[in-house]
Amino acid sequence: MDVEECTSKLTFIQRSDAMALNLRLNEAISEHELESIKTLLKDINVNIEVHEEGCQIHIAFHNEEPHALRTSLEPLVTVMGDEDFPHFMPLREKIEELNIQLPSTVLQEDIAFVDTPGVHSVSQTRQEITYGIIERSHLVICFVDSSFAGNIHDLNFIKRIIKWRGRRVFFVLNKADKLDPDEIDMRGIRGPASSLLEAFGRHDIPEDSEIFFLSGYRALRAQQLDNGQITLEEVLDDNKISIPLGIQKRLEESTHPNADLAAYLMGQSRFPHLKERLLDYLLNENKAGAVVGTAGRFVWERADDFMAPLENELELAKDPTKFDELRANRENLLQKLEEIRANSDQVLNRYNARSKGGQLDGVVCTGYEAQFRSKVNEDTIQEKVIAPLIAWLREGNNLKDARRKKFESLSTQMEHQVDEFISTIMQGLTATMEQAEQEARDDITEHLGQVRGLRTHMTDPGQVEISVIESSVAGSYMAFGAGGAALGAAAGAAVGSFVPGLGTAIGAGVGGLMGIATGFLTRLAWSEDRWLKKLEPAIQENALNMIIHGVKDKEGYRGKPIIESVAEHLRTRADVFYEAVQGEVDNAIDVVQKECDGLLAREEEIRRESNAIIERLEPKVTQLSALRSQAQTIVEETTRVDKVTL
Repeated sequence: MDVEECTSKLTFIQRSDAMALNLRLNEAISEHELESIKTLLKDINVNIEVHEEGCQIHIAFHNEEPHALRTSLEPLVTVMGDEDFPHFMPLREKIEELNIQLPSTVLQEDIAFVDTPGVHSVSQTRQEITYGIIERSHLVICFVDSSFAGNIHDLNFIKRIIKWRGRRVFFVLNKADKLDPDEIDMRGIRGPASSLLEAFGRHDIPEDSEIFFLSGYRALRAQQLDNGQITLEEVLDDNKISIPLGIQKRLEESTHPNADLAAYLMGQSRFPHLKERLLDYLLNENKAGAVVGTAGRFVWERADDFMAPLENELELAKDPTKFDELRANRENLLQKLEEIRANSDQVLNRYNARSKGGQLDGVVCTGYEAQFRSKVNEDTIQEKVIAPLIAWLREGNNLKDARRKKFESLSTQMEHQVDEFISTIMQGLTATMEQAEQEARDDITEHLGQVRGLRTHMTDPGQVEISVIESSVAGSYMAFGAGGAALGAAAGAAVGSFVPGLGTAIGAGVGGLMGIATGFLTRLAWSEDRWLKKLEPAIQENALNMIIHGVKDKEGYRGKPIIESVAEHLRTRADVFYEAVQGEVDNAIDVVQKECDGLLAREEEIRRESNAIIERLEPKVTQLSALRSQAQTIVEETTRVDKVTL
């Protein structure tokens, strides 16, 4: 854990049969850059392959030792690489992400670790990568060194994700094995938790944030002992772990001392408590039981997607005369699909009117971007940013402290004030957007349910006339067809994120402020009012540049202001949602049309091989039906628990 940023690229770590490193580039690697990698790794037994027209680099390691991988990573993903390996800078700028494959039993095959750049990164692009990952998270777990609990350097970031984005955050104070027992107090009355809560108060962070203590070292030793990687004697001799005499005596009398000591250490690590709380949150408290509920719906949908064509094929194999019904029914089915498409288009047109502006039921709607711009003007900035900053300077010794520290504290306060201003506007606007998306999602879900009814009962003409959506899956997540867009992932928090690059913008903006103010520093006899009269125009200019006009860099280039960044985000959010939903509808309808055409095309083959088809498909349909039922039960249980919790 370090204040300095370590990783500069988005890095995925996954389990594999062999150690490898995959680089994904935004443009092709040059011959010179490829030769630089080969030179770097000339003493390591590796095989380097270039794919996707130079945009994918695969490095396979024949010697699976950590130092070999570290040698490859240091010049490519670490911030120190800029200083230590300057000739790799052009290649580093091309790298979008890395995928590390490790043949380690510690990793599970269905889990990927994501190492993001720091939230306090000096690079705005790296910040946005990290915020984007967080936007797609159900829960943020913030690890804090228990020795520095009151001095977290990124509390502004934590405040932003709690208050603006509504993300739940668990704070985990690590290295609890270095604390005295009376310092481990989750209530925050004493010890590191008390220091953390005091820091929350200074940054206006909700006090209901949960705090946990953890000893990663004890948990690791427990796991190693349980897996036979270390001996009982090694643990007892470890001076970092103090085993009470009472426990040691019980171990001497135990028939399974290794297992007993491992269980004791794991309990002392406090990992079980954290795990239990995490599962309880993910199952019962998070929004609509999102993790388990969404997974259950996904399995339900996928099982149903596979079952529908198999059931229709099985039905035709058992009763070939249904081909005549299907043929006669096809025109009716296609007509029904077009009606569903037209109804879905109406839903999306209504969403477009609300998101981008237009007529809706005879009423003119103002789009999201226009709503935002109407709230961000010189008058509101004066009221919500500049006036509070001047008032802050008048309080206590803030002006003197700002002068003494070359206005660094004023820079920090300006960041806070702008963040509060933009966040307050976005809170109300986000609620409006989410409501519009939810209404569109509910309507489209109903229409997709009708498509599903047509698909499932394709061979039954009566069901084409009356197709219904099953209430158990009329939730917020639909994933119709393997090629379709995930509607749930196109709405709400998952449509993308916007985090103003306040640190970068303010740093440049306040540079101008400091330039103006520095000339005044020798005239300390000036009164506070005269100081403020001189500072206010500079503060006003910097705030307006940062929010509305854009801040110039040293070369005179004017960067994108916050108002334009937010406007771009709002347009992107509306476009992504619309396109994802439209793609979902198109895919669902195309699937039914293609399956109907495919069944008719296979008529002779099915008639000829009916017995073999029945024998092959019946067990599969039975298995899929059982899987779908289990998933449906999970969905209903999570829904029921969520209602009870609410």
